Amino acid sequence: MLFWLIAASLTLIVTVCVVAPLFRRGPRDAVARERHDAEVYRAQLSELDADLVRGVVRPEDAVGARAEIGRRLLRAAGETGDAASPPRRARTAAAAGLTVALLLPVGTFLFYDRAGSPEIPDQPFASREPEAAPATSLATVLAEVERRLAASPDDGRGWSLVAPIYLQSGQSEKAVVAFRNALRLAPATAQAQAGLGEALVQQADGIVTPEAEAAFREALSLDPQWPPARFYLALQLSQGGRLPEARDAWSALIAASPADAPWLTIARAALADATSRLAGEPPSAAHPGPSAADVAAAQDLAPDDRNAMIEGMVSQLAARLQTAPNDVEGWKRLMRSYTVLGDVDAARAAKGRAEAAFPPGSRERGEIEAFAGGLGWVEPEKTSDR
Repeated sequence: MLFWLIAASLTLIVTVCVVAPLFRRGPRDAVARERHDAEVYRAQLSELDADLVRGVVRPEDAVGARAEIGRRLLRAAGETGDAASPPRRARTAAAAGLTVALLLPVGTFLFYDRAGSPEIPDQPFASREPEAAPATSLATVLAEVERRLAASPDDGRGWSLVAPIYLQSGQSEKAVVAFRNALRLAPATAQAQAGLGEALVQQADGIVTPEAEAAFREALSLDPQWPPARFYLALQLSQGGRLPEARDAWSALIAASPADAPWLTIARAALADATSRLAGEPPSAAHPGPSAADVAAAQDLAPDDRNAMIEGMVSQLAARLQTAPNDVEGWKRLMRSYTVLGDVDAARAAKGRAEAAFPPGSRERGEIEAFAGGLGWVEPEKTSDR
């Protein structure tokens, strides 16, 4: 109710201010002004006659001046007569102004009563929460960056921005191209060099190739403590069977890593594997790949870190089985790991390599086939003829 009282008072004040000038000047004011003008012109004629008698004005000049003053006097006298009654135009303008001044607030109140919300409480700026920025999907950002790079292929900053996105989304070929362009067009960093190495490892299905090793060593030349480069170089030593060097590399990485580093689980498992194998234990006892406990522990990590951990273990196990294919438990772990990662094609390929490692009808091959059948991606008819 207070709102309406304040609004009505303000509207009334504004309406009076708008309408008052229309009625401020009436016919009497106009007549008084015109009569004053006529008296002034008559006084000028008397003064002109006096000047002519005194000889101040020449007769020929007095004739012209008397004619001009007489013309003004006649016009003033005519306007005085017309001002006795207000012109129709003035009356029309006043009526129109009054109508607008009255109808406008009435119409405004009627409109606000239907379309407005006077019952909503005030919202001071100090208490308002900032509006959230519109959400932008990663695909939209990626498409925009790709569009800019197509128009400006020498934009090193753009390549540096898009390369990690390709790597995290598993687009290894695009990631390799993006990192190489970033390193060519922008100053080299340990992060970019290690990113190129990771993309090359991803492209090689988890194997640290010589080209990837060169990229990681270049990263360490820029930052000797860069963890991803140290991790993959240690993994490369394990994959190559250089166990003493791998043990030392894993030990150094673990000692230099924070307690919550996501790669510690892999590093500790790899260190235990290298230590056990150097002690002469069989490969299956050396913990060569992710166990069920490892996979369960990985569920507490972020999705990217969890996949990176499992993929690192899987690549290490796959490389190990190439040199020691008679490890039945290792093949089971490899198939299960690929299944956890959702890579059914890799799991089937691992099953094929495992079957090739054992003769038909052997106990080991039977275990491989039975285990694969329990994973849910092997059709029964394909396993029944084995």
